[in-house]
Amino acid sequence: MAPTYHSIAYAGFDVANPVSLEAILELAARTGLPAGARVLDIGAGAGGVSVALARTFDFDVRAIERYPDMADMIRDRADAAGVADRVTVVAEGSATALARLAPADLLVALGSTEPAGPGLRDAPAIFARLADHLASPGWLLWGDLTWKGDPPAPLRQVIGVTGDYATHEGWQAAATAAGLEVVSAALAPDADWDAFFGGADARVRAWLDAHPDDPAAPAVRARADLTRTTFDFGRPWLAFGLYLFRKARTAINAGAEKPR
Repeated sequence: MAPTYHSIAYAGFDVANPVSLEAILELAARTGLPAGARVLDIGAGAGGVSVALARTFDFDVRAIERYPDMADMIRDRADAAGVADRVTVVAEGSATALARLAPADLLVALGSTEPAGPGLRDAPAIFARLADHLASPGWLLWGDLTWKGDPPAPLRQVIGVTGDYATHEGWQAAATAAGLEVVSAALAPDADWDAFFGGADARVRAWLDAHPDDPAAPAVRARADLTRTTFDFGRPWLAFGLYLFRKARTAINAGAEKPR
């Protein structure tokens, strides 16, 4: 399979986003979910989070990843970590995977493109759709870019090609509007941003230097140049937010569980 920017840049990262694995696991622990809880990791990327959730908490994880090269990376990672029995790779889009596999005790969506399905990019609508796929009670571990202030129009247009983003307060307001409780909300430190974007770029540049004649090199270089330019320019206006939202037990379900 031909190498891509993502398969080169994300190899070796525990999290394919500018946030630490420790911060993610800390929030997962706050859910108090038992071993065997059903977790759907939407846009699982390099698989580090899926593997860590299975290894640390003994969760039953479905790693949803539509890109074949990344899906292969997740399988290899799960095998190497000895958790292939607890991490199942689902190589398809989020909409069909969620429809088949829900309800989930925990949904994880970290930097995922259109995690609730194609064309759904409005934050309250995304959270409402994801909440529909949660058990009651259930949890959403969400991470994504946030705007810091009002960015220049060209930057908003470029970033908007892959997603529509909110401010730190905006993500929380959208979750609340969708009926989710905000349990935790924080911005990742600058060091995580530098480690991720700097490390990804260095890894890709090293690959390009070592494979100048590879047929995939022009496309990889073009994506690397665009990514570096966008995030270097956008740094004053961008951060990465990490959130834990809770869907409360519905009145119907709560009533059904009361002893007669």
